[in-house]
Amino acid sequence: MEYALKVKAIATPDNIIKNGEIIINNKRIKNVTSEETKIKTKFNLENKIVFPGLINAHDHLLGNYFPRIGNGPYINWLPWDNDLKSSPVYAERSKIPPKLIYLLGAYRNLFSGVTTVSDHIPHFVNDPYIDILPLRVIKNYTLAHEISSYDLKWGEGIAKEHKKAVKKNYPFITHIEEGYDKESEQGIEILLKENALTEHTVLIHAIALSNSDIKEIARRKAHIVWCPTSNMFMFKRTGDVKKWIKAGINVSLGTDSPMSGGLNILDELQFAKRTYKKLYKENIDDLLLIKFITINPAKAFRIENKLGSIEKGKIADIIAISGNPKDPWKSLINASLKDISLVIIEGQPVYADREFEDIFKFFKIKFSKFKVEGKEKIAIGNPLKLLKQIQRCVKFKKQIPFFPVG
Repeated sequence: MEYALKVKAIATPDNIIKNGEIIINNKRIKNVTSEETKIKTKFNLENKIVFPGLINAHDHLLGNYFPRIGNGPYINWLPWDNDLKSSPVYAERSKIPPKLIYLLGAYRNLFSGVTTVSDHIPHFVNDPYIDILPLRVIKNYTLAHEISSYDLKWGEGIAKEHKKAVKKNYPFITHIEEGYDKESEQGIEILLKENALTEHTVLIHAIALSNSDIKEIARRKAHIVWCPTSNMFMFKRTGDVKKWIKAGINVSLGTDSPMSGGLNILDELQFAKRTYKKLYKENIDDLLLIKFITINPAKAFRIENKLGSIEKGKIADIIAISGNPKDPWKSLINASLKDISLVIIEGQPVYADREFEDIFKFFKIKFSKFKVEGKEKIAIGNPLKLLKQIQRCVKFKKQIPFFPVG
């Protein structure tokens, strides 16, 4: 089916198209124009601002729960993990079936405008759930848990997993230097010895990189995912993102699990901006920060020909937000959950304000009704029922800040 979205401002995100239209046909963007089209079916988004669907470059969907656990600073991730697994909250979460936790994590992302998420976990864990979720989870990747002797032994080993990634043109994803003990600080040296630091390599956290590490990452065109909320909570420090940017490294933003990281990608955006200002006494460029959650992760995960920007031929993953059309980038950075007005994945609506029921009805898509932060919303699936199922599992009225449905 073909239709058009008439929008006050389209952030591609590089450019701003005022009073434009996006024509969508068969899951793809057919055209983006500033001219009035003659498309028969047209939805007017009034004063909304449109962006490409957001990409959360690092999450652990099975780890989605609340509250945060830990009493840092830790020397590396392992003592935090020990505290997590011995906590009452971990025991509480374990009462909930993995399917429900995966749905919880998916809606947590969807409510904040995320249409694609990288779930860093072995395939046998997330494969049973990916196709039932209301958003896209990256399927094509190889991985290691972390570059150290005390990692969780995911995959077939660094060299083999990286070699598979190169052969299949997938990303090879791993935590790196998530800590500042002696072994953590040797993460890049280990990757080099394993011939596993290339443009296919996606490095998560990287809080202890040396200057020579940064130069090597840049030279080999590897990618870094910044998770400042999780880093500051667990370690009271984070990576030198300004040096990464100056070196020309492709940087993305991830929330990590909310048991250590941000509540959602909007929360992470705002924390990242505050952290940058605190560290460097200057503001990070708003457009650059928006690229951290759009085109940059699309490049890192080798899907930039499909996602990450609004342009002809790409998959129609689109979000509309409330805000000031005269300053779209700042509007997204300052947005809250209630400002996410419409989320479209592969050309079809999956989540929206109640006022956009007509788009769901156009596609004959069933939806449920509920409120988020007091604002009436609709979505595929049933988030309110999901919350009640979780509450039955734990046997009390559990309230989850990143899932404020009612």
